[in-house]
Amino acid sequence: MHEYSLMQDIISTILERLEEERATDPVKEVVLKMGVLGIHSEAAARTAFEVLAKGTLLENARLTVMVKPVMLECPKCRSLAPYPIDEHTHAHDLLPVVVCPVCQGLANLSGGQGVESIELIFEDGPAA
Repeated sequence: MHEYSLMQDIISTILERLEEERATDPVKEVVLKMGVLGIHSEAAARTAFEVLAKGTLLENARLTVMVKPVMLECPKCRSLAPYPIDEHTHAHDLLPVVVCPVCQGLANLSGGQGVESIELIFEDGPAA
């Protein structure tokens, strides 16, 4: 259900933007960059996209999902690495500060949440 609601918001936003720009050409591809904590099932997101895009300029568009990790940044040792997340981790479970696995100092967590960007690609090349 989460992915359906997420895709509903994304498609609604895209279609509003296309309407504002008076676009009439079908979209070839939608490139969605989002945090790992924002999507529980990529397969469910794809299915929701296909269902919700029917009858719109997005109907035949390919959905490309680029999942961005949560990043660990340690100010002490300058370590910068993806922070391991499993399928049971939720955004509200993470604290913004964790122990650095390299130097045992306090490290910050950032990213991995929400939609980072949406790119539309038309037959003639990238647009929005």
